Amino acid sequence: MVRLRRTMMMATALVGLASLLLGCTPATPLGRPALRQTPNATRVFDNADSAVLVADGKTYLFGSTNNKRLPVRQISSFSTSLADSQRAWASNPVDAMSLRPAWVDPGEAEIWAPSVVRIGTRYVVYFAAHNRAATTDEANDQCIGRAFATNPMGPYAPEASPIYCGIAAEGAGQGLPASNRFGRGALDPEVFRSPDGRLYMVVALSRTAGNIGVVGLRSDGTMMGTSNAAPAVLASQSLPYHDGSDDGTRDNSFLENPSMIYEPQTRTYLLFYSAGHWFTDRYLTGFARCASPTGPCTLDNRGPFLKSGNGRTGPGGLTVFKDANGALKVAYASWQAGFENQVGSVGQYKRQTHWAQLVVTATSDPAAQSVSLR
Repeated sequence: MVRLRRTMMMATALVGLASLLLGCTPATPLGRPALRQTPNATRVFDNADSAVLVADGKTYLFGSTNNKRLPVRQISSFSTSLADSQRAWASNPVDAMSLRPAWVDPGEAEIWAPSVVRIGTRYVVYFAAHNRAATTDEANDQCIGRAFATNPMGPYAPEASPIYCGIAAEGAGQGLPASNRFGRGALDPEVFRSPDGRLYMVVALSRTAGNIGVVGLRSDGTMMGTSNAAPAVLASQSLPYHDGSDDGTRDNSFLENPSMIYEPQTRTYLLFYSAGHWFTDRYLTGFARCASPTGPCTLDNRGPFLKSGNGRTGPGGLTVFKDANGALKVAYASWQAGFENQVGSVGQYKRQTHWAQLVVTATSDPAAQSVSLR
């Protein structure tokens, strides 16, 4: 089942909300991010919307539902060939959460864009899924749920209810039906810790132009507010390439799959996000630098950080992480050009994952810092 595309719309209400939440925090310089980079070699078979967990010196890769509800594999090398990865997955596919959460629609039971973090003695996976309580807006029916395990590879036991469903419900308007009663929808969570140990969840928001937001979590990983807590908006539909095309004009847009990490030299936060339509070649990755976990953020208005090329299209779902040695790395996925949203006889046309090193230059001045992939 293909994930439903979130409703594309232009709105300003959430931008104003972001300003209220951010107060007088000054904007930070963008710096010198690389522009229009293209994908390197694919390394991991049949994996998209990657989440990377590093625990006790070992690396684990999670992804959206493939032939398993919550696929997970241990990564021993970032240079393993795609063919070897395919053979390994075929011989030993692991499902970290075989049980469907009770709140998830049984007809659309996929798990999307997981994020895994260790909280206390447990591992917690945050994920998006279709809420079975949807009645009025099936196109924006996703919420964020959680599941728990004592081992990184599971099994993860899901909670009975979602923890976050986006902005509070609204009535019909601007050509849209009334939202679902549980909220306007949320997807693609990523949970991270700031240097002071606080937990935040960056998330994609439906039925708004301010698609990339962040909410605070308590130390136990629960929401600070309600399941419709007001987010701080980090990125809004505003740039020509936000429709995924990078052709200088902007059509219908959607931003999703955010990932954020603290950059200690400049004391700023690096934000990556996807833009466009994930199931097509009109999908790419944008970059922003933020003054704090709740913004404000300065978006690169010149063009995308990562776009199609080298026989691969739609590079997105980028997640940034530190490996077991403390080096900055990213994982992202792409399609084989000409075979977007196809499977093939043995899955060869499904999205595959790339690894890359994230290179930031040594400077305390964010305006002078370069950010690139290698």
